[in-house]
Amino acid sequence: MVDRKLLKEALSELVVLKNRVHDPSRFLGYLYVAALEEWAERLSVHPGKLNKVVTIREAISSHYLH
Repeated sequence: MVDRKLLKEALSELVVLKNRVHDPSRFLGYLYVAALEEWAERLSVHPGKLNKVVTIREAISSHYLH
């Protein structure tokens, strides 16, 4: 079972990083991938699955902002 508090913290951080990845800097892309892998390890989930959850959270967040 995933720790919900830790997952919420991870999603908050990763959504912010992912939103900034759209900038032309490759460094931010590397930073996102490194953070994603670190959080996935801490949460004991596959990075691909966590990335999908981040994408969903990002979409929900942008929906509420518009």
